[in-house]
Amino acid sequence: MTTEQERRKAQMAAAAARRSEPDASPAGRTAIRSKPVRITLDLSPELYRQLARWADTAAIELDVPRVALVDAVRAMIRVAAESPDAIIERLRRDRE
Repeated sequence: MTTEQERRKAQMAAAAARRSEPDASPAGRTAIRSKPVRITLDLSPELYRQLARWADTAAIELDVPRVALVDAVRAMIRVAAESPDAIIERLRRDRE
């Protein structure tokens, strides 16, 4: 193990030991992630073209030169989180 791995393992063990003490705060409440989480998404060429077309149409609708694909996907995620029913139904259909 590298020194960094050993240090991290020791930190995790110490945190676990503290949680077992009386009146300890529950696990998962000691740290809040502040850095963005990166994901990778592979799209078929057709799905990519659909996304790019949608972003181009959105740019025209918003009267801006361009809508970045990342901004489009973020907005879609927010809409899906607010209204999940259509997404759940689409997932059901895609699994059939």
